[in-house]
Amino acid sequence: MIEPLAPGARTRVGPYRLLGLLGAGGMGEVFLARPGDQVTAPGDDPLAGLVALKTVRDGLDLDDGFRIRFRREIAAAGAVRSPHSAALVGGDATGALPWLATEYVPGPSLAEAVFRTGPLPEPVVRAVGSGLARALADMHGVRVLHRDLKPGNVLLAADGPKVIDFGIAQAFEATQLTRTGVVVGTPGYISPEHVNGSQALVPASDVFCLGAVLAYAASGRGPYDDPDVAAVIFRIAHGEPELGGVPERLRPVIERCLSPRAEDRPTPQELAWLLRPGEYPDPFPWHDAVRGTFAAYAEEARACARSAAAEPPPAVAPAPVPPVAPPPAPPAPPVPADSARPRRRVLWTAVAAVAVALCVVLGVVLLPGLLDGGKKGNGAGGGGGPGASASASPSARPDSATVVPGADAGQTDDFGERGADRAVRPAGWKPWTGRKGTGEYGCALSGATLVCSGERGVTALAAATGVQRWNVPEKTPVAAGTAGRSIAAVADGIVYAFLPEALVGLRLTDGKEVWRRPMRKGYLGTGSVYADGVVHYVSQIRGGSTGRLVAQQVTGTERKEKWSVEYSEFQFSLLAAEGRVVAVGSDIEVFDAETGERRPGVVQGDLSCGEAVLRKAELLCPGEDGITVIDMAAPARRRTLAPSMAHVHKPAVSRDGTVVVSAPGQTRAFRLSDGKELWHHVSDLALAGRTSVSGDTALVTDGQVVDGFALDADGSVDSPERKLLNGPLGDGSRLIASGDVLYLSFDNDGTVLSGFTP
Repeated sequence: MIEPLAPGARTRVGPYRLLGLLGAGGMGEVFLARPGDQVTAPGDDPLAGLVALKTVRDGLDLDDGFRIRFRREIAAAGAVRSPHSAALVGGDATGALPWLATEYVPGPSLAEAVFRTGPLPEPVVRAVGSGLARALADMHGVRVLHRDLKPGNVLLAADGPKVIDFGIAQAFEATQLTRTGVVVGTPGYISPEHVNGSQALVPASDVFCLGAVLAYAASGRGPYDDPDVAAVIFRIAHGEPELGGVPERLRPVIERCLSPRAEDRPTPQELAWLLRPGEYPDPFPWHDAVRGTFAAYAEEARACARSAAAEPPPAVAPAPVPPVAPPPAPPAPPVPADSARPRRRVLWTAVAAVAVALCVVLGVVLLPGLLDGGKKGNGAGGGGGPGASASASPSARPDSATVVPGADAGQTDDFGERGADRAVRPAGWKPWTGRKGTGEYGCALSGATLVCSGERGVTALAAATGVQRWNVPEKTPVAAGTAGRSIAAVADGIVYAFLPEALVGLRLTDGKEVWRRPMRKGYLGTGSVYADGVVHYVSQIRGGSTGRLVAQQVTGTERKEKWSVEYSEFQFSLLAAEGRVVAVGSDIEVFDAETGERRPGVVQGDLSCGEAVLRKAELLCPGEDGITVIDMAAPARRRTLAPSMAHVHKPAVSRDGTVVVSAPGQTRAFRLSDGKELWHHVSDLALAGRTSVSGDTALVTDGQVVDGFALDADGSVDSPERKLLNGPLGDGSRLIASGDVLYLSFDNDGTVLSGFTP
């Protein structure tokens, strides 16, 4: 149903005023909204003009490729004109926060209706199927594929079912926002062509998905339901649906839809006739259990609209022009250690089948000796500042190595020999799964403590068991997203974390606040990277791009701001290596890490630079076709790596210069120095996702599934070792490898878990 807006959340997107939250996932939110200038006269129906507005969460890193795909999908959705789909009202892919608005349908989804009232009677299933087949015919007639037809994307209205989100799945495929690899769509409601990759999809692929949806509507379960994702994919590929609960007379039609061969499936027009010959029913033959929900949904939407109409209009304009950034405010004095503790806040987040994978680049602590298995301390000077603990517990010793996703300030994702060294595994470790809401914004592992940032605030867990040690909730609520949140560093036994409008230092042993650096009012700290005792981050105006790149010293006795420069990019990532800080946004800007002085950079133009990696002086930019390698000491020098690979994900670079990269259906390794291919694995079922290196193993992670390849392989390699971890289905995750085990934090619901490396 409709959730109220969170306190402090934005109230406008584009020309629309937000009224309530209809749903949310790891990467996006859907709001009930209406035009901001709409005036409702007495006697008007409050439902008039309402839209379902879909947008991405604040603070997500949206690359140019995402915006191009999103713009194409807005155009595709606008081309569809069908009484059996929710009509597009408007959309914008170019603004700070892309959005898409469709007509609001006051009714439950098919998934909710079946869950609450049970399977639909056969006559209703036939009528629903006929309407959905007609919707597909209308889409295919203007060359639009749905790509993700499932029970949650079918809304039930008084005049029949309506399809939503048609074509929008393409915008989120193979981008920073999604790491679904070769499986585009929702496991259990995908076709064999989905398994083979998005380029294999044809109109009959949507018909297969519709067959699975109808089986669910008729029986209450999907034809390929199985807790094991690999088993689901195997059964889909080999044509083994379970249709025992489907009525006998419906089964032959659904079996044709679920044929493994696309050419054996009926066309949408033929399917509509097979299900219900003749004209489309008017009125629609809903049974009483479903018909009774429509009035409740409509009345709730009316009540929400009336309540919003009674409120005074918002004081801010719908699209403010970001002000010019004033000089940075002088450093504020540290907050006393006994300052008031903030209140707990938990924000509800729905589980999404295809979710956001990557948001803001998290801060990193990488101690000398970590990559070669050494156990030396970090060598940072100073004693930690006011309130720091004089006698840290073993889990907070200065010589306890600390690692985060990315493994170093250049985000090369090489966890070194320590990643596979069972001797550094926490004592008493065993596989565990923690509670939700803990790690949406990432974690850092420091010795035997895993400290995470999520909707619950900052939480420390025992790395061996997942048991909570302490929690510091947020004091000032902000809209969902990583802006103003994340772990920046762990140094000298202190966790440096962004809470809304401040960078704070929390003692690792007990979470007590011992240091604070407030942001300017209305600004949030985001995009942090840690290197050589300094946290580099952008202090950015909330909801906009105006900001400053800041270098904040967090080791030593003074912990002063070293420098700051103006930096205004809505989406960016920060990397650091060899005395330079590289900011990858619409352009690639380079700064001297010591002084902040700008060095020669790159005006991207047509250069595609997704999730970049910085190894020494070389920046690796994944793009639509291969990886562009740029020499940051002389940015005009560049070359192409993996030129034959399309839609590549973020690569990993090992200490010896091996680059491991995945793309839909394939994983390959190249030598960075000369681009020679070392080994490859190609398979219809190969994962595609973010890669990492742990010891002598290359890891490819796609949500809860992790594949492992021998790093020193040669030529064509066999199927990898595979681990299926008990995380949210199909969700993006951040990975830490240490002590021959993995720690994963999931973006959509904040679940944190630990399991063995493949």
